[in-house]
This record gives sequence, C-alpha cells and structure tokens, in this order.
Amino acid sequence: MAERSARLLSVEEMPRLDSVVQNGPDHSTMALTQAEEALWLRQQQDPDAVLKHVIAFRLDGAPDLPRLVAALYRAFEALPELNVRYRFSPDGELEKTAGSEVSSCLHIRRVETTAEAVNTLLAEQGATWDLERDAPIRALVLLSGEATILGFMVHRILGGVIRWRTLLQAVSHSYNGISSAMGGSAGGEAAPEVAEMEPAVDAEISAPPVPWLLRTGGNEAPGLIDFARAPLLERSLMARAAGRCGTLIETASLSALAGPQPTPSALIAAVALQFGRFLAQLGDSAAVDLSLPRRPATDMLDLSLPFCAQRFLRIILPRDVADTKDAMARILAGMASPDVGTLDLRPQAERNDAPRPHAYVTWLTDPAFVLPLDGISVERLPLPSLAARPDLALGLGRAAREDRLALELMAGQALSTAAGAFVLERFAGMLAGTAPLLGAAGFGHAVFDSQPDISASPASAPPDKGANAIEEIILAEFRQALSSPEMTADDDFFDHGGHSLIATRVIGRLLGSHGIEVNFNDLFRHPTAAGLAGLARRHDVEQEASVPTAADGSALMAPLSLAQNSLWKIYAAFGFGEIFNLPFALRFLDRVDETIFARAFQDVLERHSGLRTLFRQQEDGTVGQLIVAPEDLGAYKWFWHSHESQAGDRNQEAAYRFDLSHELPLRLRFLIEEESGQQVLSLLFHHMVLDEWSVNLMMDELGHAYRQRAAGKAPIWAEQPAPFHEFARLQHGAGLNQAHLAYWTDMLRDSPRNQQILPRPAASDDASRSPSNAGGWVELKLESAVTEGLYALAKANGASLFNVVYAAIASSLHLLGSLDELVVGTSASGRNEPDYFDTIGYFTTVVAHRVGFSPESTVAELIDQVKSTINGSLPNTDIPIDLVEEALGIVREQEHLFEVFIQLHAKNKFNGAFTLEDESRIEFRQVDPERHESVLGLQFEVMEEKLGEERCIRVMMTYRSEHYDPQQVELIRQTVLKIFHHFAEPGGASTRLVDLRPAIDAFQAPA
Repeated sequence: MAERSARLLSVEEMPRLDSVVQNGPDHSTMALTQAEEALWLRQQQDPDAVLKHVIAFRLDGAPDLPRLVAALYRAFEALPELNVRYRFSPDGELEKTAGSEVSSCLHIRRVETTAEAVNTLLAEQGATWDLERDAPIRALVLLSGEATILGFMVHRILGGVIRWRTLLQAVSHSYNGISSAMGGSAGGEAAPEVAEMEPAVDAEISAPPVPWLLRTGGNEAPGLIDFARAPLLERSLMARAAGRCGTLIETASLSALAGPQPTPSALIAAVALQFGRFLAQLGDSAAVDLSLPRRPATDMLDLSLPFCAQRFLRIILPRDVADTKDAMARILAGMASPDVGTLDLRPQAERNDAPRPHAYVTWLTDPAFVLPLDGISVERLPLPSLAARPDLALGLGRAAREDRLALELMAGQALSTAAGAFVLERFAGMLAGTAPLLGAAGFGHAVFDSQPDISASPASAPPDKGANAIEEIILAEFRQALSSPEMTADDDFFDHGGHSLIATRVIGRLLGSHGIEVNFNDLFRHPTAAGLAGLARRHDVEQEASVPTAADGSALMAPLSLAQNSLWKIYAAFGFGEIFNLPFALRFLDRVDETIFARAFQDVLERHSGLRTLFRQQEDGTVGQLIVAPEDLGAYKWFWHSHESQAGDRNQEAAYRFDLSHELPLRLRFLIEEESGQQVLSLLFHHMVLDEWSVNLMMDELGHAYRQRAAGKAPIWAEQPAPFHEFARLQHGAGLNQAHLAYWTDMLRDSPRNQQILPRPAASDDASRSPSNAGGWVELKLESAVTEGLYALAKANGASLFNVVYAAIASSLHLLGSLDELVVGTSASGRNEPDYFDTIGYFTTVVAHRVGFSPESTVAELIDQVKSTINGSLPNTDIPIDLVEEALGIVREQEHLFEVFIQLHAKNKFNGAFTLEDESRIEFRQVDPERHESVLGLQFEVMEEKLGEERCIRVMMTYRSEHYDPQQVELIRQTVLKIFHHFAEPGGASTRLVDLRPAIDAFQAPA
C-alpha cells in the first residue's frame, strides 16, 4: 500500500499511513449464492457489459489524506465480504474466496479538475472487470487542485451483500475514530455489520414513458451529462452514458398534498402522484406504473438501484386522478404496509393488462447523515452512468435551504439525449406553477398540441413548399446556437452539444425571426436540419416570439442594455483590445483557502447570470448576450490556483485580450508574491459585465459565501436578485426615452468641444502619427488633515464628498487652462429601478455636465452649482453619452464632448476582510494595478476608503500621452493637490476662485 501511495504522500505522511496498514485476511472459501453465480456467468458471457455502479462524493475542507486512506483500509477489513474473488476450483465448481490484500481495493490518483475526476470514474465503470483477479469493489481517491473526490465502484455481484449506507458508515466510523496522529487504533464501537439483503434484481424496463423521446436508431449522440461537463468527457463514454440532471423546487409547492411539514414518505408520495400524472399526459398514456421505496428515509442514497432499497411498492396511477387527497392517503398506507406489493389506483372499470410506462421515484438521503467526516463537508457528486438504466428515475431530497427540495432525474440510454433535461425542466415548472402541465415552451404556441406520428421518418414526410430554403435557415440557426459552423444538414443537433434549453432558443428564433414553426416533438425525433425541414410549417404572417428562458427563468439570449451598447461601440472602435479590462488585485494578509474561495465565487457566479455571459454577433448585425447555464460553468476555465501560476502572471493578466464570444468575461488567478510569500489574487473582469456598484455587491456576497463554505455549508441567500438580462430586455423593449434625450441635448447643444486643458505635446501634432490610447497614471495621496477637511466642507455645505472633490478638480483645471467653462464627463449608476439594486451587471451610464466659472464665485457657490447640476440630471441618466453625441451630430473621430472624466469609488470593499463563523478574520488589501492606456485625456478616480477607523482619500489620475507630456502631468498633479489643501482649510468655503490663482503661480509652467 505504501508503494502505491508514495508518489502522492509526503515524507512526513508516509509513516502515519504505514502505522495503520496491516496484512489483510487469509484466503478462505466463502458461501456462494445463486444470484452471485448468475451474475458471474453473465459477466463471463459478456465481458464488456457494464455491471458496475459508481457513487462519488466531493470532500471540501481539509481532508487528511493518510487518515482517509487508513479509514478506507480499515472499513474494508471490517467488511471482508467485500474483498472477495470468484474462480473455478479444480473440480470445476465456482468458488468465492477472501482476497489476500485489502490494499488492492484502494486507488489514489492525481487529476487536474473535477471534470477529469468524473472522466476517470466513468472510465473505471466502463473498463473490463476480471472477477477472478479484481475485487468486486474499489475505492478511488482522486486529488485535484479543486477538491478531493472519493468514489466507490461496486460490481452488481455484491447487490445482495452490501448497501451504500453500510459501507459509508464503516468508512465514517473509521475516519472519525482515527486520531490525527494516526498512532492508535480506531476508537468507539465496532464497524457496522453487513445486513441481510435480498438478491439484487435488474431495474425493470418496460413501455417507454414518452415514445417520442426515444433515441432514433443508430444515434450515437452523447448522453445528457449536465453535472459531468459533457465537453470534457470522452465521446465513447458519452455515447453510452445515461444522463443525469438536477434542479430545485419550493417545498411549499407540494404542501397541498404533503402537508406543511412533510416527512420524506409524504414528499415521495406527493411528487410521485404529480410525476405520474405529468408522464401520463406527456406520453398520452391512460396510466403509468411508479415504483416507490418502502423506507425512503433509510434505504435510498443514490439512483443506482441495486445498492439501495430492494423493496419497492408498485403503484398503477391513472392519467386522471379523481381525488388526489384520497390517492395520497392510499399511497402512504401502501408504503407503510409490507403486505401490499402493487397498489392499483385506477377505477375498477379501467383496469386492464395493457403495457404501461414505468418510472422510479426515490429519496436521496443527505450524505452528511451516512458519511459524516470530522472537519469535512461532504457533498454527493451527481454522476452519469454507463450501466443500463430504466428510462426514468426521479430522486428527491432536502436542499441546503429548508424550504426547498432538490430534484434529480436520471434518463436511461433508450431516451433521446436531451430527454432528461426537457422532462425535468417541464415537471419542475409545473410544480412551481410557472408552466402548465402541457403548455407553451415560452415562444408563443403549444408544443404538445398534437402527438407525433412516430412511424414517420424524414424520408416519408411530405416536403413543404420551399423546404430547401427552410433547411438552410434551420441549419444556420443550429450552427449559431451551437457555435458549430462546420455542421451539415445531415448532422445531428445533439451530436454537437444541443440540449433542451438550446432547442427552446432555436425553436423560438425560428418562429420569431423566420415565421417557421417547429414542434419539440419533431426536433427530438428528427434532430437534423434536413429531417426537420420537411416537418416545419411556415407562416406568412410574422409572429412575435418571446424570449426563451432557462430552467431558472433567466433569458438565454438578450439584447445589450443601452449602457452596454454604448460601451461596445468604443470597444469595437479600439479593436476589441484590453481597453475595457478591469484589473484588480488583492493581497491577503492572512492565509485564504483557495479551493474554498473558488467554490464561494462560483456561488456568486451561479447567483448572478450577468457574470456568466457570452457576447455574440446576431444575424441583423447587432450584438446579443447569451447566458451560460450554471451547470455549464465547468466547461469554461476562469479560476487558477497559485500552484498553476507564476509571479509574473499578474501583469500579463491585466493585458489579457478577452474573446467574449467564447469565454467568460472574468479571470481569477491566485499567485504567491515572491518578496513576502503572501497570496495575491488577480481579478480581471471585462467592463461589459461589471460596474462600480456591482463590485461592492460582489464582495459582500463573496464574503458571505466564503464564510458559509469554510464552515462546510452552502450559502443561504435572503432572496434571488432580478437577473441583469431582464433589465436589458425590458429597456430594449421600452425604447429610448425621448424626453430624457432632449434634456441632455438642450444642456449640451452649444457647449465647448475638443477642450484641451494645456497645449498638446509637440509630438502629437505630427499628422503622420496614428491615434493612440497609450498613457499612464499617477497617484495623489491626501494627508489625513486634508481628508477630514474635505469631509467637513461637504457637511457644512450640505453636499456629498463627490460634489466637493469634483468642484476642486474642476476649479484646478479652470485655473490651469484659464477656462470660463468646462465639460466634465462622469458616471451615473443607471439603477433607477429599485428591483435591480441587488443585481450585478453593467448598468453604469456616462453623462456630461457643464460647469461654469466666475472669478468672483466662492468655493461654496461652485460646490452648490456642481451639486445642483448632478442631482438635477439624475432622473435622465438612462441615456448614454454616445446617443447624446449622435443626436448632437458629433462624430467621435472629429469631436469630443469632454476631455475630463471624474468618478468616485465610494467605500471600496476591495479593502476589508472575510469574517468566519468563529469570528476570525482573513484580511485583504487592494493592490493598485499598472495602467498603460486611456481613452480619455484626463481621468480622475477618487478612492474613498476606510482602513480600520481611519478615513482616507486617494486620487488616481490616468492620462493619455498624446494629450499630455510628463511635465504637464506633474503640473496638473501638483495643482490639484494644492487646491485640495485650500478647499480643506478652515474658512475655505468663502474663498473666491480668483484668490486661488496666486497659490499655484509658484509652480505654474510658463505658457
């Protein structure tokens, strides 16, 4: 055992492991059952048959690897019935003997990601298993930078010997009984004994629940593997896997049947009753068969049925249940009575022996109850399966929030690759009341209005007029939705990664954009453009389609908001470079667990669809934003641990060029600072998905999620914020507010253009030079006394700190450039709707204000002018500056509405701490990024910060080198600092602007 693990364990850990690893039991002959003989013979006759089931858990926290390996070893020692071999004796009889080495049941491997761990487990499940050489059980410990995965592979031959619960309790007992020093024996009671079990039987596969969801013949499309990140799985495995998908529902949606505080049995019965009716109507069946566990709270752990409850209650449920409360009572009574094998709820007159669809409904026990490990958060990792599965098995269990229920569906290999997600999505919507039992899919017409003729084929379907044109349109939509330009008309939609949610979007676009109506039924049965074209119906009258939605109700595709569209124009004008990168960096003063941090940030990603967005060009030339579903995040690389990074990567990250059409608009990378050894986190965002308001929201939620994840719990949120894409869609539908646009055009119509504070450097006048946005930055640090003086000035004048700082910077530039008037650009939150105050996204609009200067005006009067101008404009800040410029006839390449931009970063939460449940703190501080570009001539970013009890103000001034040389930049810096000092002095409010000029003449450069 030590030799197997040496490459993964440190020198210090090896003795700890060796101290508990002893020789296993001697060979001895053991009793053999007929069920074991039958399964052994079945495996011999078909060596490639997958007769193994797999279950896996993600271990978060700090698993002690030697202790875990030792616990597995001891658990197998305590359960010798598992470490056995099957072989023929010299007399030609099949014998079962005890294995000699328990260590052969344990395997430790290093993997890069959780997705690779899933690959490994599936590959193990599909590999040939020699029962003479290999034990019928194997534990796999898979180590990655993301997490530790503990998996168990069990051959069906042990189906009458072991349950998952028995095995996991033995592991838990051993792990928790082994001291951290690994010096003594396990304490406590003996490990659980193997319970008497009935021989395992195959899960029944009968009539399909929904015939039109069956796979077409010869379809080698991958199975639906949402949790396993399908793009990363080997194609040969995907084609054979049964798909698994999951969602959450509100427990209250079942209270009418299950009661206000339902037991697992009541929840099983309520869900089964609704699921059976749903399947019957979906498949147009008179009745369905459902199998429910007798003891749901104790027997069920996973959907691998042979190692769960062996006793099921069979229910025959009619499509139309006259009295649901009576049906519930009868189901609960049947589950409690061991004498009832089948419960027929049909009226006597409707009972017959016609074939009926069959599905399983089971309870999924929280692994925390059966695998409690000291200091470790245990979460079951939902996996697809290569073992033959019945068509549908629905599992339910408690979610992290008490008011929610987790639903998990496994669809067998016989069903279409998208069937599982489609069925679960529709069923969850029905329970939540957001979708009718048989209703529209969100694009304006019923998808189940007629049942398909399953005997029809694309070849036999009569071609519609213009079928070739329709085929080309369908193919174009397939290519765009799947990002597969190489697709042909004969390629399968699901072979290229299609699933029900993408299908919803495609069908919606076909109807809304092209007037082509396609039924879900047809797409599942004929998933090629050529096959679908002959079944499509074209409408002469254009129909307006609503936006397709994902399972969580968020739009899959949405237009850009006005603010985003404005930003995108500039982004495109600068060649889609790094001009709108937002590089942040945090230095952690205390050690942070990078794996827990990644998990916590993923919680934030899953909560805010605006952060998991791709930007794609549309047919009409516009740009739209496409949501990445939470379950698809694993297909995108967005987080790097420090062991994956080099010290110099931080500067390279800031200059990274995003491909927003194919990658998430964010990159998080941990590094180790060479000088201090501290962890530094580089956070790079694209401005299209993040604004100033959102940064603080993100840091608050990240702190909450980290606190919960560090305690081994999933974060619980008070409520779900409105999705950003809903805002964009509503704004797009409402159109431009002409009254608000008129406000800005009236204010800015005769304002000065192309203002230059100081004469441009001589080199910039060279006509042969191409325009450049190269630049740099300087920092203006304000002394504590100046900071407090500015706060006092703001309070005395009934103004905000931003009003005061804005006025000080504007007056400095007025004095330097001898300007009578200055146009200043600034940012507005863009959040005029309270519903979106808690939404992360890019709402910010850029606006421009006119500031006039009179030499006799006082500082107080200038502050009041700035305050009135800003506050008066707030109701109109939904109009981005580019639309104002267009309305004024300004061509950006020739004219600029403003040269100066001032913005405030109020109470930046990049300086703070994560507070854990034990009240310990993980402190972090922001590291200022290097900046080498500037779209604007001068940009002042005012940082209002609080470190401990001390308030401080810092100003970052970014400049464009074509507009200002280093000497001019220094002059501007000194002038602004000097004016800040004068504003902060006692009595500064009454100072006239003309009286400020002598203060800067001492270092004023000659004109």
